[in-house]
Amino acid sequence: MSVDAFQGLGRLKKLSLWNNNLDLRLSPYHPDVFSPLVSLEVLFLNQNMPNGSTGFGYPDRALSKLVKLRTLQIDGLENATFGPGFRNMTSLISLNVSGYQGGYCKMTSLTNKTFVNVQHLQHLNLSSCYVKGKFIEAGTFSPLGSLVSLDLTHNEDIDIVNLDKVFYGLHDTKTLRHLKMHLIVNRYSVGICLDSSYIRHFPKYLEHFDAQENNLEALDRQVISKLSPSLKSLDVSGNKFVFGTYLLDLHRMKNLTSVKINGGSFVYNLPSLYPYELSRYSLQSNCTLYGHTKVQKFRAFVLDLPPNLETIEMNEAGLKYNLSELNATHNNLKHLSLRGNYFSHLYGPFHNFDQLETLDLSFCQVKFISCHFFPSFRSLKNLSLNNNQLGDFFSERDESNETFVFSNLTSLSRLDLSYNNIRKLDPGIFKSLKSLRVLILANNSMINFTVDISLLFNLTYLDLSHNQISSLPADTRTFIDCHLKLLEIKMAQCSILCECVNLEFLLWMTGSRAFDDRFQGYLCVKEDSSIMPITDGYNSTLDELEHACTSHVTIFFFVGAGTVVMFIVILGGIIYRFRWKIRYLYYAAYLQYKRLDRKRDTGFQYDAFVSYDHSDEEFVVRTLCSELESRKLKLCIHGRDFKAGDYIASNVVKSVCSSRKTVVVLTRNMIKSYWCGYEIQMANMESIHTGRQVLVFLLMEKIPASDLGVELLYNIRNNTYVPYPENQLDAGSLNRLWDKLANDIKE
Repeated sequence: MSVDAFQGLGRLKKLSLWNNNLDLRLSPYHPDVFSPLVSLEVLFLNQNMPNGSTGFGYPDRALSKLVKLRTLQIDGLENATFGPGFRNMTSLISLNVSGYQGGYCKMTSLTNKTFVNVQHLQHLNLSSCYVKGKFIEAGTFSPLGSLVSLDLTHNEDIDIVNLDKVFYGLHDTKTLRHLKMHLIVNRYSVGICLDSSYIRHFPKYLEHFDAQENNLEALDRQVISKLSPSLKSLDVSGNKFVFGTYLLDLHRMKNLTSVKINGGSFVYNLPSLYPYELSRYSLQSNCTLYGHTKVQKFRAFVLDLPPNLETIEMNEAGLKYNLSELNATHNNLKHLSLRGNYFSHLYGPFHNFDQLETLDLSFCQVKFISCHFFPSFRSLKNLSLNNNQLGDFFSERDESNETFVFSNLTSLSRLDLSYNNIRKLDPGIFKSLKSLRVLILANNSMINFTVDISLLFNLTYLDLSHNQISSLPADTRTFIDCHLKLLEIKMAQCSILCECVNLEFLLWMTGSRAFDDRFQGYLCVKEDSSIMPITDGYNSTLDELEHACTSHVTIFFFVGAGTVVMFIVILGGIIYRFRWKIRYLYYAAYLQYKRLDRKRDTGFQYDAFVSYDHSDEEFVVRTLCSELESRKLKLCIHGRDFKAGDYIASNVVKSVCSSRKTVVVLTRNMIKSYWCGYEIQMANMESIHTGRQVLVFLLMEKIPASDLGVELLYNIRNNTYVPYPENQLDAGSLNRLWDKLANDIKE
């Protein structure tokens, strides 16, 4: 490059010389070639040294002029150090020499001098650099006192036995928060039980540690205690962990909030060489998988989770279990993802998972869910059961294992049951999900949607796409229309029937705000079973059906009307022809009924139940009872004959039903009494139920019709009533009154 190659670019901030043929030697880089770039902050010089040959060096004199440079991407050279010119680059905080993406790197050895001139670095990427652990000096990273993140991914020759040399210079680095050591052992090595001696100098202030795909099988019981107490997230995916006593120490990681133990994420080519230089550290490990006991007394497995752990991921981890009973200590776990394992039967129960909000069991080949599996997930909000095999389970119609399987998930807001080959669902399966907002039932085999969603008041999204559903029931449509929240429904790729019998649904669907008016991906199944994709929002289909179905409706109307008229004419003729015989049969039946009614009347316990206000009790007891009982009538008086201990309402009903008549002593006091009104109503009900006249009114006072009220006045006019004489000294009139009242009661 010419010395004036960048002349006049004083305001340039980013320069990419990536993927050229600029050898990292002194000749292509004049000491002043970058001098004009006084504002440059980002420089890409990587992928310029495909061979990483020895004898080359970094052009530190030329680069030293870039005093504002913050980010440098450059190829990693073998046996080379970052020269003294880098000391002048005080703004440089990010150095990327990675050979993994867009660069070449072959830094097989790392010495105590490699990074001595870049002490301001905060981010260092050494991934895919062929670093060999036996050529790492213990103080390599000691100069990097400001380092925040370090990436050593895909350096298979570092090896577990050399971890302590890597950690030595990082042990007391207070700023270090992120460390990635993904695949630092040979991918073909045997399983490793990590010994605590390899991590004696683990960085004390580290918060995020990535140790994926390192063939780890277990840990020394002392390993967890050696880890950083500040550790917040741990990713050990792609390893081969087995069940062991090291799990007893999980609770020691007090600040851990997230742990990932997923299956491997990298996909490799077929091997081209046999593995070499495999270490024998597995034979030197002090760790064990088993507890020590001399008697047959075994400790029950209890999952002792870290107290602040919120997220666990174990996706595609090769787990194959029936999820039976699991005990855990009290914890704050909120998100559990087990996607892509094999859990065909979910038995449960899982204890002490009260804080769990998200559970992912998709792609787990689930075939059965016990009603005991979910009860402890009281806070669960998001449940993914998609891509399983629950079709037969939901078709068995076993109430204990189907209708009630979700009954305890009252906080659930999202449920995904797509791709399960579900053919039918019990109508009440979701009735307890009061908080449900999103329900996904797409890509199943349902022909009819009979699920009752009327109690899902918070539902905002219902996905029924890719089923065989032709329409929705009327009650479901009514609920959708009355739903206060904007409910979105998807039925794309469903077998929607385009015939007259389904015209009502089509008109509703195209006019409902719950559907996208473009209807993209929707289908129309014709009468001949042909399927037509919808391109115009069902407009042409509706026009065609409305024209075809109108003639059908007209014909049906006239045929129906003619049938009704003919039936009425025939019925009228029959009635007219036999009118006298019908009248005779009616009166004969009525007289026979009255005879039977009189026979039944002889079975009453009382002749009359007396309804009166307590202020009229003296008249009732001393006069009315005395006169009527002297005429051989048996009376029921509430103050005398009600059964003690029974409810008043119950006593009233029993007295009315066991008495031939109910005598109402009508006074102004009686009109105001609640219980007297209740007694009259019960007598009315008895009259309607039995068909006999029950009420008899004794009018003690002249009360204006306006004071009686419409209902009471109606009862008086339609039942027997006897006025009490105004001249109470006329013995003859009183005797005639009592005789008449007694006769009315006996009839």
